[in-house]
Amino acid sequence: VANGVAPSVVLKDIAANSETFAKFSGDGAEGLARAAIQARKLGVEFADIANAAEGLLDFQGSLNKEVEASVLLGRNLNLQKARELALTGDLEGFQTEILKQVGSQAEFDKMNVLQKKALAEATGLTVQQLSKMVSKTNM
Repeated sequence: VANGVAPSVVLKDIAANSETFAKFSGDGAEGLARAAIQARKLGVEFADIANAAEGLLDFQGSLNKEVEASVLLGRNLNLQKARELALTGDLEGFQTEILKQVGSQAEFDKMNVLQKKALAEATGLTVQQLSKMVSKTNM
C-alpha cells in the first residue's frame, strides 16, 4: 500500500502536519495519505509539498514567478493546472503536475543555476527539493 515507504514515516508526516490536513483535506484522508507517500517516494516531505501548493495559491506572486521562469527557460511554463489541483486539495495530482512542467532529469540537468532557481521558485519548492523529486521520477 505504501509503495516501499514505511507506513510509520507517512503517519508521522501526516500527524506532524495537522494544520495542512485541515487545509487540504478536500481529497480526504486517503488522498492525503497517497500524497504523503508520493512525496516520500520523491525524496521530499509532505510539508514541503503542502507549502509549495499553498505558495501557488498566492496567485499574483505565483503568476509573476511563472512568467519569470518562462522567460529564463525560453519555454512556456504553465502552472494553471497545478494551481487548480492545489485549490481543490489534490496534493497527489499537484505533485504529478509539477513534475510534468519541470520535465525530465536530463532537461533539468541542462539548466543553469538561474533557470533552476527560477523554476523552483515558480513551483514553490527549493532547488534541492525539486532536484530530489526530478531525480526520483521516471518521467
